[in-house]
Amino acid sequence: MSRYAGLDSHLSTAERKQKLLAEGAIFRAEMLHSRDIVRANLNTRSLATVLLGRASGIASSLIGTSSALKASNLPAMLPLLVTGVSWLSRRATRKPFLIGAAVIAAIGGAVFVSSRNSKETTDDELR
Repeated sequence: MSRYAGLDSHLSTAERKQKLLAEGAIFRAEMLHSRDIVRANLNTRSLATVLLGRASGIASSLIGTSSALKASNLPAMLPLLVTGVSWLSRRATRKPFLIGAAVIAAIGGAVFVSSRNSKETTDDELR
């Protein structure tokens, strides 16, 4: 019986070596592909997009439930707060965050002005 018992016991030493080399090449190729995917998703623009999406989801869930505004929920929110503060403290992430905040403020301002104009129109129509 050979030293390497198992599924490959019927293969010769050279064949096992070739099979292991092929598996290693596949593994290295998959690692390179995974590394490229991670690098593509770790730029400041994609991180800012993810952060703004999560922040808006958290804000909508907090606004949606009145009990979420209690002080008892503070320990649950502290990890998110610390993560946000440390993310904002990095110099490379300030500009995308400020751009996102400006876009959100502009959209909010436009919605406010349009709702105010439509309210004035309905008030004029009632007179």
